[in-house]
Amino acid sequence: MSDAAFAWPWNAPRPAVGLYTYEPKKIAPLAGAVVHHPAVKKHIDHIFKRAGYNPDDVRDRDALIQSLDRYEPCGLPLAAQQNIIRQESAAAKAAAAAWANTPEGVEARLLSEPFFIREVWRKKIEWLRANRETRHTNDFLMGTVKKSLLRLDVVRTRQGVSPDITGELAAYWFGRWQRLADFTKREALSAANEIASRMAEMLGTECEALGRNVSDMNVEELDWLYCHLGREMLALRIVPPAWYAPWERERICTAILRMASPDWWGRKIWRLRCDWRENQLRAVGAVNKKAHPYISASSLMEWQEQRRKNRNFFKSHELVDEDGNVSSLEDMINKSTSNPAIRRHELMARMAGVELVAQSRGDVGIFLTITCPSKYHGNIASGHHNAKWNYDTVAQAQRYLCRVWNRATAKLKREDLRPYGFRVAEPHHDGTPHWHALLFMPQEQVKTTVAILRAYFIAEDRDELGRNTGARFKSKKMDPRKGSATAYIAKYISKNIDGHALAGELDDESGKPLNETAKYAMAWASLHRIRQFQPIGQPPISVYRELRKLSNQITTRQKIDNTFKRGAPLLVDPAMDAVCAAADVGCFATYIIRQGGVLIPRENYVVRLAYQPADEMNAYCEIPEKVFGVWSPRLGDASRICTRLVKWKIRAKSKAATGAKNGPGLGVDLLPSPTGDAWSSVNNSTKDEKITDFSLPEMAVPADGEVKTEDSDDEIVDFEHMDQPTRRKLMRRLREKPFKRRQSGSPYEPESELDVAWRYAVEKTEARSAADKARRAALAPAVASLLADAELCSVEISEIQAVSLLMGSRLEIGGKVYRASAGGQLITRQLPDESRTVKKLWDRLRDNHGIDATRLRFDPVGEYQKMLAGVERSHSKK
Repeated sequence: MSDAAFAWPWNAPRPAVGLYTYEPKKIAPLAGAVVHHPAVKKHIDHIFKRAGYNPDDVRDRDALIQSLDRYEPCGLPLAAQQNIIRQESAAAKAAAAAWANTPEGVEARLLSEPFFIREVWRKKIEWLRANRETRHTNDFLMGTVKKSLLRLDVVRTRQGVSPDITGELAAYWFGRWQRLADFTKREALSAANEIASRMAEMLGTECEALGRNVSDMNVEELDWLYCHLGREMLALRIVPPAWYAPWERERICTAILRMASPDWWGRKIWRLRCDWRENQLRAVGAVNKKAHPYISASSLMEWQEQRRKNRNFFKSHELVDEDGNVSSLEDMINKSTSNPAIRRHELMARMAGVELVAQSRGDVGIFLTITCPSKYHGNIASGHHNAKWNYDTVAQAQRYLCRVWNRATAKLKREDLRPYGFRVAEPHHDGTPHWHALLFMPQEQVKTTVAILRAYFIAEDRDELGRNTGARFKSKKMDPRKGSATAYIAKYISKNIDGHALAGELDDESGKPLNETAKYAMAWASLHRIRQFQPIGQPPISVYRELRKLSNQITTRQKIDNTFKRGAPLLVDPAMDAVCAAADVGCFATYIIRQGGVLIPRENYVVRLAYQPADEMNAYCEIPEKVFGVWSPRLGDASRICTRLVKWKIRAKSKAATGAKNGPGLGVDLLPSPTGDAWSSVNNSTKDEKITDFSLPEMAVPADGEVKTEDSDDEIVDFEHMDQPTRRKLMRRLREKPFKRRQSGSPYEPESELDVAWRYAVEKTEARSAADKARRAALAPAVASLLADAELCSVEISEIQAVSLLMGSRLEIGGKVYRASAGGQLITRQLPDESRTVKKLWDRLRDNHGIDATRLRFDPVGEYQKMLAGVERSHSKK
């Protein structure tokens, strides 16, 4: 602004005294600098040589210096720098490939591998050096170890960050993702937290760029955001949630929430780590009949350690319902199909039922053995490396079998061929899965069905089979004279669960005892998430379990109400009651027939599962469906019956309860639960559901400061409208600390109806106690005689047990039942078998549903044919 803009010149602002003004530092450029000093000249000559120029041949040194100033780093031209990088890369590759030329290089390469890879061959190498010559060790290194490491390199090219996809996660995790198989559980969870945070950050950045939240985005924006985040995940070889599902807005929103969840990432990363680690161990030869069959030793130990942690969790937690009733979580697990013995019993019952149905229909059984092509096997039958292996994982081999099976069964359906039965998946010694299938079909369909299945399963790599297709597909017709179909498959069921009744038998694959390899098969199926037993064309087992639970609940309630009548129907609808009765007695054949038979659409079953939305949303803002009970599609929603009557929550046991159970003779509940044996489907612990506050809720103090006592006539707490948490706390407080009674002894108002009833009950109890003492005194001589008689019979009983026997009880020891006579003599008889109990159950079927139990047991084929004929007539009438 000039001075003319002001009225007087002195109105203009004057500059400050000593005003600081910034002057940029002037640095002389390299070009044109004085180069007469010998040190400067030597330095510039060094730059010329590093850039690929001869200093003596440079004419215009200033121009070259000015051009070199524009390149980075170190003043080198880009072309020269790229050339140097290529030379260094080629030298590094040549040096890296040279390890396979000498035994020393192979051993050095082996020592550079992670611990779980080194341990595969360490003991073998040490043994060779201690017991054999050096040439034997070198031959082993240049042979087996070298091949293993070369196979390992190929497997690792299929792991790590995907080279076809670029992104932020791919760039950041490129180095660390290559060694994901080396991660511990803690490292995997740390990586999950970090990746989830980065995904949440990317989500926030994209939402900020679009200027709206996920809920406000239109279809195009939401789809673009989901695909953008999904590509970041695919770079890490993790399939995004709902990637292959139909597009729905709600599904996409919940998928995006999963992408930013550390828990979801933790499960995915740990699963991927276990898969990659197992495939690397298969590549180096740690999974075969000579090393460790079915599964690697490290994976087996991790599986056993996880089961140990699960057992400790079950022991340290308990179930509590809304009324405060507590049940043992460990007992719940042991009573469910998580118990291997119960699971095996159920599978055998199902298999026997399907076989009886097949006999009633006149169908024949075919036993099939289906194997993958040789390219899916990491090792051959002898245990050596398979040169044809294509480095596929166990899960990929299982997907191949499922894909071919779906194509073959689709062809059978087009030809109107519908077999039914069971499929069992089990591993070869190198972990590659193979199937055993037991299928039933009419006699005239056997040849065509087997031919179609064989054609599909030998189509891939057909040339390697030649004329012998038995290496890929075997079929064998069941011979009733040699044994039943259930007997054929019973061995495969037992060897894949708990090895029951297989002591002394050896595994054909590994040569180890079958009762020891059963845990290997279970760990293998758990690691690779393979379903071991798959029914084909049968009613669902979940309905069968719910009906057995429903029958137990109804019977228990009727016994409590004194309305139970043996043989009376439990359900109003005769068809539903027939299915329930069949499930209650455990006859799976009758259950199949009453449900409508085999090979019918699921919607045509008489009884199906009923679902209802959950009470609360999960962590991803979803309201999942949970099992409500059962219902019949014929009758509609009016037939819905609830089987999940009690809502259980898991909480940690108190330290006092845990310590009491650890003491000798403590923590044993001899009384049955008033609600009957519970059955829960939960197996998670929620930290915020742990209840540790056992104090009563705080009550408001009146304005006058006077607090009402229990003797006051005014009501302090409205028990009718008390909420559930307060009610539960009050119940726990009352149980923990009993109330103080009045001097009269009665906790109720004197001369009230409750007080009179209480006094009457006390008198009855005291009279009963006195009579019991008198009776025990009168029984003293008989007790002494009974104890002496028991000692002569070599039976150890206590004095309390002797008194119970004299009072009419019985004692079961070693398969015998002991009773006592009035004079003190011990009466012994053999324990009756279960035939009488089973007969009562069959009588219920006869009385309620007109089933001739005698003919059904001794002539199942003819009786089931009559039942099927009746079912067909009823369907034809409808």
